[in-house]
Amino acid sequence: MKFCCRAQDAGLSDTAVKGSPAEGAEGHHRKQFCHWPCQCPRRKPSCPPGVSLVRDGCGCCKICARQPGDTCNEADLCDPHKGLYCDYSADRPRYETGVCAYLIAVGCEFNGVHYQNGQVFQPSPLFSCLCVSGAIGCTPLFIPKLAKRHCSGAKGGEKTDQSKCGLGSSQKQLSTSYKTMPDAPGFYPASCADAFKLLPAFQHIGISH
Repeated sequence: MKFCCRAQDAGLSDTAVKGSPAEGAEGHHRKQFCHWPCQCPRRKPSCPPGVSLVRDGCGCCKICARQPGDTCNEADLCDPHKGLYCDYSADRPRYETGVCAYLIAVGCEFNGVHYQNGQVFQPSPLFSCLCVSGAIGCTPLFIPKLAKRHCSGAKGGEKTDQSKCGLGSSQKQLSTSYKTMPDAPGFYPASCADAFKLLPAFQHIGISH
């Protein structure tokens, strides 16, 4: 009888050590990053160029999306426009905080050069491009409206040949979404014809996937 009692006592003590309720509760406690009701700042954050302004994972406030290598969680989301996701694999077993990483996606090809997904590149001084899952989006760095302004101010009141200085309808449509940068550094056309030669570069970028 004594042997049986000792065996039972030992089994109870082992169970108490392994399955402590307090330790189990702490081990499975998950930090909450979202709190309701929502409390957002009055002013929207000003994000750096190339960083998306998105609504947080709680569905409350506008935030600047996290970039590759930044920490992320259920509230601080990774930039969806760059094909990023929050990788929680290094935070086992809690899975509370992760790191923004790229999804496995195809890159892009531009003029025979391969670019990785999410990579920003500048194939020309005139525009900057972004590769997102096989698609390329390009934005002009400036619009040379300087040519039109320069030609309109002819000396001696003489009219300038509009065939050289006027902008075509397709070229005007391109510049509607961008503001003119006055006197861009390093851009000083010697004549109207020299400035006009730069404009066709905006008409056909020639993107290949």
